[in-house]
Amino acid sequence: MRRLLFITAVLAVAACLAAPAGAATLPGVIDPTVRSAREGEPVVLTGAQMGTWAVPANQTVRPPLMDLAECPPNPDPSTITNPTSGGAAGLVGGLQPTCPAGTDPHNHYAQPTVDTAPLQPSGTPVNRFLGYRWDDRAGRFRQIPFQVDEVFTRYLNNTASGFSPYSGEDQHTTYAFDREGFRYTANTPQDPCHAVAASNEMTDPVKGLDTNDELAFMARDAGPTAPARARLPKGIEAAKAIAVSDPTNPGSPTRYVYVMRAGPRGPKPAFDAFNGYVRYRRDAHADTFAFSQSSYDTYGNAPQGPYCDDQGNVVRNADGTPKIGQRRPRDGAWITTPRYRFRYDGRWLMTQIRISGNGGRTYGADLVDRWKARAFAQDPGSNTPCCGYEEEDTNWGGSSILLGEKVGPVRAIRETWGADSGTNVVRRETFYRDSMRQKTWLRVHVIPPLDGIYAQWDFNAGRVTRFYNSHQPAGVPIDGSNDEVFGNLDDPCNANYNANDTSAIDQGYRTLYRQLGTCDWNPYHLSADPGDPSFADANASLGWSQTSGPAGTIVDRISTSITDLTPGGAAQSVVAVPYYRDDSCFDDGTGSDPGPKVHLRSGDEPRTTADGTPRRCWKPSDGIPDGSDRFFQGSIGTHGLHLLFLADSDNARMTVPTDEIVSDWSMAMLPGDPGNVGEAYGRTFERPLVTTVADAPNRPDLLG
Repeated sequence: MRRLLFITAVLAVAACLAAPAGAATLPGVIDPTVRSAREGEPVVLTGAQMGTWAVPANQTVRPPLMDLAECPPNPDPSTITNPTSGGAAGLVGGLQPTCPAGTDPHNHYAQPTVDTAPLQPSGTPVNRFLGYRWDDRAGRFRQIPFQVDEVFTRYLNNTASGFSPYSGEDQHTTYAFDREGFRYTANTPQDPCHAVAASNEMTDPVKGLDTNDELAFMARDAGPTAPARARLPKGIEAAKAIAVSDPTNPGSPTRYVYVMRAGPRGPKPAFDAFNGYVRYRRDAHADTFAFSQSSYDTYGNAPQGPYCDDQGNVVRNADGTPKIGQRRPRDGAWITTPRYRFRYDGRWLMTQIRISGNGGRTYGADLVDRWKARAFAQDPGSNTPCCGYEEEDTNWGGSSILLGEKVGPVRAIRETWGADSGTNVVRRETFYRDSMRQKTWLRVHVIPPLDGIYAQWDFNAGRVTRFYNSHQPAGVPIDGSNDEVFGNLDDPCNANYNANDTSAIDQGYRTLYRQLGTCDWNPYHLSADPGDPSFADANASLGWSQTSGPAGTIVDRISTSITDLTPGGAAQSVVAVPYYRDDSCFDDGTGSDPGPKVHLRSGDEPRTTADGTPRRCWKPSDGIPDGSDRFFQGSIGTHGLHLLFLADSDNARMTVPTDEIVSDWSMAMLPGDPGNVGEAYGRTFERPLVTTVADAPNRPDLLG
């Protein structure tokens, strides 16, 4: 193992030293001549910006270790069901809580010890706030899609998880959801397949608008300033003018949206979840219970009961009795906007993005294989001293639950809770008309070098044809062949990679490794990716990426908001490097394109098809894959971030953010292939729209 670490470290250092001096762009440098593209950008304000219209948000406290005091783990060794199955199970996995009778140890919110909400006044009901723009031609205000989302803090607890003695409870501030999926653990006696809520959704403990609530609209809906004597709509009590300006386009006029407060009998919102920009539709069988258990069976424990197949039939034992096991709703859903369609096949399975070029009348081909995540090892054939191989399908899909779903006229929001030993990992997708933003709270234990954690989008062969970033302004072809010089170091002990079309450095490393006989005496071997500074920026947060093809373009950017930084998380984010792999021969363990992964979680992938024909790696000359097993599952234009290692990001068992890592991943969806537009769409994080809030004229003679 020491020799493997040494060889890989030397190659990583050599890559850094050999980075060409003539890289296209200095890391993270903005091109001031390029204006940011704003047509798809949302504007999100907080209640605090509304001044006296909002009452203070409540403040809460929950001391550390309360979960252990209330439900101490059972130290009986007989309860440890899989101490060597992977992760850190040998340390804490399988320890079941001993909770008082009537206590539900599964996913729930722990009650704060101190909460100021009962002492605070109520604000104006949020449904009385409306968004307007001034219509010059009509000479009046017109409503626009406008959304107010209430926000408050919870303390996440899943004492039932085998890893909860390490993870504990975590403070998490998020939305008042329409539906909280973790509550759907029960069924009626008449229908054991259909999940029903065992408790009611939690509402914001501060009624009405408070300072941490959010108000959202689209920048495209801003209009000209209203005349000084413009009459407010009938029933409006007061108004505020929101000025929206673009710092990248100094000559452009400031645009305005008017947030108005309706009286008790005033106008109602003209837009809702059915006629706004975003539609969120759960599948017809999304509430059907399915068997759901990680390969580390105690991680993310779910309540047990009967579960059902894809057709809604109870799965039974040989004697006809219902099988009993951990179960969760299937949670499949579609998100549809005039620009794109997005598919969930499960909580961690995000499997389709289809882009429209005609306002939503039709949608193009699916661009993505799926979103993928890896922990400890990049591919299933790797063998590391710690701690197995985790992926989004079996592991995290089998140990997670939905935290919540919320849909309005401007955006739809969905949060997933739990990822094996990341008991309180939370991932949020927020869908707007032309873009999606994925935010992740990474609360995870120590993960040693070299392979850490990967998060990446894998694309579909033939559907995307070119990849750009600031170091590759002309782009590189997405053709299933390696483009990096240094980054990809395939497992030297996996003979399946011997003929891969990777770099000379990779093949030289593999040859040297085998010549030294390391595979014979060292049981540990892995595929690793320390990054390639000649191909991309040194840190994943410094630059944008663009993936294009005839059916559409996605410009994405990973960043971190200053408001989410923790001392420990900021330090560890330094080792988050960009990840890129275009290799149709590389087996990362999940997915269905160019061909299906036949043996899930196995490094022993069949080398022939079901009829005995040799399988092969896809090439562009093969055309669009047909979904059969004639091609290997590969990595096509796959990119994201690689967190090389973690000291800890699970908040050191504190109930407030201490060392968690929070990342934002924005994705702008564009029709067709516009060429390189990454600088325009990928820098809005650094150059946000500027908003100012002022009271609109409130003369009594101008009230409606």
